[in-house]
Amino acid sequence: MDGLSITKAVNIIRDRYLHKKITKVTVTEDSICLGIYSKDRASVYIRVTGGKPSVHTVFSQIGIDDKFLSRLNGGAITDIGCRKYDRVLWFEIEKRRPSGKMEKHKLIFELIGKMANAMLLNEEGMIIWTFCKNNADADRQMGVGQTYQMPKTNKSQTLERHESNNFAELLGFYPVTVKHAAKYMENNYSFAETAIYIKESLEEGTDFYLDDSGRLIPFKPYDAFEKIDFDKIGEMTPQISKAKKDESIRRRLERYFEKQGEKYLNLKDKLKLELENAEKHEDTARLAELLKSNMHKLKGAEGSVELDEYTTEGVTKVNYTIPEGFDVNKEVSKLYKKAEKLRRSLPLLKTRIEEVDNNIDSALEQLYFAGMSKDDELRELAAEMKKNEPKQQKKQTSQKAFEKIQIGDGTAYIGRNSVSNHRLVFQFANPSDWWFHAQKIPSAHIIFRKDGQITQEEIERCASIVAGYSKAKNDLKVTVDYTRKKHVKKPKNTPPGFVIYHRFFSVIVEP
Repeated sequence: MDGLSITKAVNIIRDRYLHKKITKVTVTEDSICLGIYSKDRASVYIRVTGGKPSVHTVFSQIGIDDKFLSRLNGGAITDIGCRKYDRVLWFEIEKRRPSGKMEKHKLIFELIGKMANAMLLNEEGMIIWTFCKNNADADRQMGVGQTYQMPKTNKSQTLERHESNNFAELLGFYPVTVKHAAKYMENNYSFAETAIYIKESLEEGTDFYLDDSGRLIPFKPYDAFEKIDFDKIGEMTPQISKAKKDESIRRRLERYFEKQGEKYLNLKDKLKLELENAEKHEDTARLAELLKSNMHKLKGAEGSVELDEYTTEGVTKVNYTIPEGFDVNKEVSKLYKKAEKLRRSLPLLKTRIEEVDNNIDSALEQLYFAGMSKDDELRELAAEMKKNEPKQQKKQTSQKAFEKIQIGDGTAYIGRNSVSNHRLVFQFANPSDWWFHAQKIPSAHIIFRKDGQITQEEIERCASIVAGYSKAKNDLKVTVDYTRKKHVKKPKNTPPGFVIYHRFFSVIVEP
């Protein structure tokens, strides 16, 4: 939709839904759907990405819940507006919290071509949620925690305020609407008359029009057109078939996780080089000792000097070339510090490499799940990945969300894809629960909950189930790691399902 069409859509929506209550806000991979409590049970559907941005009505809820936007559910719409003739629109929503406090939010849509985005602002105008990372104005800072600023406009003249008699210079006009406006002027309408007619068309009625090229026009073209009601726009908006869209999501997720794996493999190569260098700390310390024991030979010397290296086997002669500007005291001090720094970095580098190995394994697991997940699971994962870092709230997810098996005196809960694994481990499990996962291969995650000590039989049963839900399910034996859930962590800025762990036990079982 162009700026004129969005302005007309906002006028229609405002007349219908101002002061109505929102029933539910849901998201898809490319859109946001606002369910509104009204006689027609309509929802306002706003496509943000994945095609030409548009605003229209639908009469069934589309998408899945968004944990962050759910705070708007039940709120009253106090304003619906737009930057007139431009592609920025907003909904202001008020909701009274259980505490009695009135909470105000502003949901803003910037439907600006390929850089379209949506943002949720708090009462102070700070961005607290974004739909994606697009920024239509490279000169502004935009992201969670930033104060929102509207993007710059590329035109200053409008239908009301204009010096030019050229519609191409007016805000909201694009080549197709310029062409149709010019058609009126070619048929004895003045510029002012045409501008007034278009302005009135945007403020009155719910009719849009399709021209002879099938383009949506918010005012009646002079010739060759088909009338279309606003509520029918959703039916004619080009839709990617569900199967193609799901396959597109799958390919995009697979590319993303392939890049994640490649990123961590490259990082591991760098860390291994740093580790090799750190393991030479004794050589650096030995050179410091050599210079320190030969200070009397090095002070004031130039060029190559023969030094005495004292070892348990006697004295060895070593040639040392003195660099320009050499100060033996400073050099000895620098070498000792470097050797100590390298020595201290050894355990840190080894731990970091272990973490990166875990990230590589997790990326491969995500790739595995992306290839085998059902379409609805793919859409859910894509929607989860658009959100900010999820809060790891205890028991936010009900046990009903997972497959459940009674084992011995405890209960095993099974996550079967990236999203359910994340919710199982970080939104349901207790720190004292036991966590199971196949070692270094993609598998389901299991949380085992029991009052009292876990038995060897329960460990082996849980491990065998994990192995059966793994990429190695056809192998004779599979190694499964297990640990308390409190030792399982999620690195920052990683997708749902990524985990790392250090302290663990292992058991070899039949799947």
